[in-house]
Amino acid sequence: MQRAVRAWIAGGICAVSLMAVPDTILAQNTELTSHDNHALLYAHQLGFSSSGTPTVRMRIADGIDKLKFFPNGNFTVRPAGTGGCAIHLRGGRTYEISLTSAKPGKYQYGIIVARGDSSASLESEKNACAEQKIDTEIIPIGSVFALHGHVFDNRENLLMTKRTAIEGEAKTLMSRIPAEVSTDSPELYQELLEYPTADINLSDLVGTVHIENPNLLWIELPESGAKLYEIADEYGKKSDLLVNSQLIITPDSNGHLAIVQSADVETILRGIVPSEVYASAPEAALMAQAVAARTTLIAQIGARHLADPYHLCNKQHCQVYRGLSGADPRTDKAIEKTRGEVLFHENKLVQSYYSAHCGGISAGSFETWGLPEKPYLVSRTDSAKESTMHFADDKAFMQWWNQPDNTFCASAPAGHKPFASTKYARWKLSFSGQELSKLLKDRGHDVGTVQKIEVLSRGESYRVTKLRVTGSKGKVEVDRELAVRRLFGGLKSALFVLEQTKSGNGLNSVTFYGAGFGHGVGLCQTGAIGMAQAGKSYKDILKHYYPGTNLDKLW
Repeated sequence: MQRAVRAWIAGGICAVSLMAVPDTILAQNTELTSHDNHALLYAHQLGFSSSGTPTVRMRIADGIDKLKFFPNGNFTVRPAGTGGCAIHLRGGRTYEISLTSAKPGKYQYGIIVARGDSSASLESEKNACAEQKIDTEIIPIGSVFALHGHVFDNRENLLMTKRTAIEGEAKTLMSRIPAEVSTDSPELYQELLEYPTADINLSDLVGTVHIENPNLLWIELPESGAKLYEIADEYGKKSDLLVNSQLIITPDSNGHLAIVQSADVETILRGIVPSEVYASAPEAALMAQAVAARTTLIAQIGARHLADPYHLCNKQHCQVYRGLSGADPRTDKAIEKTRGEVLFHENKLVQSYYSAHCGGISAGSFETWGLPEKPYLVSRTDSAKESTMHFADDKAFMQWWNQPDNTFCASAPAGHKPFASTKYARWKLSFSGQELSKLLKDRGHDVGTVQKIEVLSRGESYRVTKLRVTGSKGKVEVDRELAVRRLFGGLKSALFVLEQTKSGNGLNSVTFYGAGFGHGVGLCQTGAIGMAQAGKSYKDILKHYYPGTNLDKLW
């Protein structure tokens, strides 16, 4: 008969070893301690490791009901969080995490219309919304940090519709937001009113271990990490993921499991950098990427996922992250060589955006997303001349499109597998009129037979910022770079011109002549490779793509 062992936490610290005891453990916590540690997950403050490195809570998965994981060595469970009862368990076997008695959180919602560095900078957008009888308010987000003698902040202001407890009610306002003031895709803002709750359970598969705690389990993994089974990426593809440091298990907003890794910035970067750039790239390009990714990581804390129990997600929305499964010795070396280095502009962390291939001309942050223009995020030619290129019309663009490209992002050997993105320096895509009509219908825009496509506006880099498609049954207009690309099934970029041929009352064909891959703002990853191949240092690369910024070492 099994003997039940209870670990009761009553304000002190207890340690229970289960390495040789096949018993059931029920770990309970005082309500105050459990509540406080659960609430701290939503504080979104910068934490620090024992070595003084900032720590980050990274979403690994949420919206799931069970997780199986395999620790590669012995590990520790602290049901109440750090400082509480420590339960030591054997590794080398599979464990399962589940939840019971789940209850979703309560929230109120708004739509983020625009972003600005100050309230005053959003007044014109606020007035434009008022003309459409849309009530808005300006709220500040972000934080001021002090780190090793440096004071910096990532604060910004959001122009937001008045918040409501009904999510659908907030979403209906999206279509009414004036196009000239909206961001790339108006975002749903979720504000926490009441925490989601659940009992979190951890057990092995043979029934010898069971740990249960309300709202939280904190798992300290071995140095060799643990394999998490069947973790889905943002496209739904599942694979096993290796992570180390600490796992935080808590209910997500809808009352399912949220799996969160807590680790220092340098550890998290080991899973980001090789996920975002070719690990086979020259070292200087990898080092520049490490600095850009590190800066982004710190700058986003306290400014994203404010209603979630983690700082950042592992999707493109924040930065792609694959744990240690994708770690590579070459990117590890680049991360270590730039350890603690981040970019500043004056006293603010740089918005260090990056994309695969700028096409030879970088884009500004305003033309792409409607965000406030930054002096280091403006359109210019991706070459040593660093001049801004302007096209008078489509004919001038096509003359440029057809001539040899001597920009940094075209200098890596085209077609060479590790740097295959160079093939996107120029691209061409054609649709028949029938294909185009079906493509639009499949995306929820049934305009009938497509009759014409009109580019209504372009940005400084000549990227399309507003476009209209007219058909026999209606028309559709889209704004901003990403919406334009998605309308046609995912174009490589919005830097293109159109060639249309007619047939009767509709289009016979449409051909896109484009350049680049991605949004084109900030660091051009292929261009960084080209600069590195030409002998430029990582500091040269950063100075070129983020002009006027300073590189500083914080830890």
